Amino acid sequence: MATQLTPLLDFIYTAEKERTSLLPLFNYFQQIDVPVRMVKIHHRNLFKGYIRRLASHIVASYDLTLDRVKKAGWTGKTIYVDHGLSPVKYYAYRYSTFHEIDLLFYPGPIFQEIMATINPDFKNGLLGGLPKMDALIKTKLDHNACCSELGLNPDKPVVLFAPTWGGRYSSSWGIENAQYLDGYPNLIISPHPADYHLAKKYQAALPKKPGSTTELIKLADIVVSEVSSIAGEAAIIGKSVVQIELPSYPGCFPVPDKRKVGTWIKPGRLEKFINASNPVKRPFKLAFLDQDWVLGYSSGPENLKKTIDLALADRTGFTREREYWNKQNCYKPDGKTNERLAKMILYFIRTGLVKQLE
Repeated sequence: MATQLTPLLDFIYTAEKERTSLLPLFNYFQQIDVPVRMVKIHHRNLFKGYIRRLASHIVASYDLTLDRVKKAGWTGKTIYVDHGLSPVKYYAYRYSTFHEIDLLFYPGPIFQEIMATINPDFKNGLLGGLPKMDALIKTKLDHNACCSELGLNPDKPVVLFAPTWGGRYSSSWGIENAQYLDGYPNLIISPHPADYHLAKKYQAALPKKPGSTTELIKLADIVVSEVSSIAGEAAIIGKSVVQIELPSYPGCFPVPDKRKVGTWIKPGRLEKFINASNPVKRPFKLAFLDQDWVLGYSSGPENLKKTIDLALADRTGFTREREYWNKQNCYKPDGKTNERLAKMILYFIRTGLVKQLE
């Protein structure tokens, strides 16, 4: 908590990934002396008094966390800051909670377009960007020192394998594809926090703790992923990307949703979006739009090593595609994202109005 004053704003989270996503914005509010708190919302004991004592305005990066505090009896204004840049995944705005948020920040224009397709009447959204991009842009590394710490050769290209989640559900998802990179030189594996324990069986450098990827993205010459936000983040700072083609991805059509309730889109319309997916021919098609999130070379997992070699030999390949998606994925990645977000949040708290500010 920044001061002993009653908090103007509470940042709430359940899992570590949510906290990490919110931390840059939370830290900025502390720097400008706004009384804020970071509050963990526990899976159990939701009806304890701490829920009722939350500030009148809360910020979250996961819709289910908002659902939990509402169910526990909290009433107030909700603010949503996204935790990722992957427009392929179907979670984007398909759930009812997103359409009830009082102030929602889109990571980039493509997400605004997705919402307009799903719910053209939604008026509470603004272009915001991604809070953690400021650190990614501003962080400066001692390349040799970082390589030495990770046991890597500083004179050879560094390859970062950063898959999305799903390793515990399928042998073809997420961290399980690390087996196809076995023995590749200068390899770092940065798994989704939920799969961190599964990564320890592979012979590669690992981050010190789950979810800490900023320095690794900066260090890498090339980033290997599929539909993870990290692929988009890497492209924004000029890194080459290799995407893994799979028959399906967790959290993407046509994989059935694990949630059984809370879908905002009517079943018939949702079925049309599902039927429009074509994972064999278009593995990176956006869930709700007729576009493909192609950031670089791609291949099936069995050909990853050859594809990485190809991408390393052709650093300028797919430059046009990355330039397009960099503008679509993340709004103004100029190192001032948290400053802009804070300005719009404070304006909303003081006036009750949703207004785009720069």
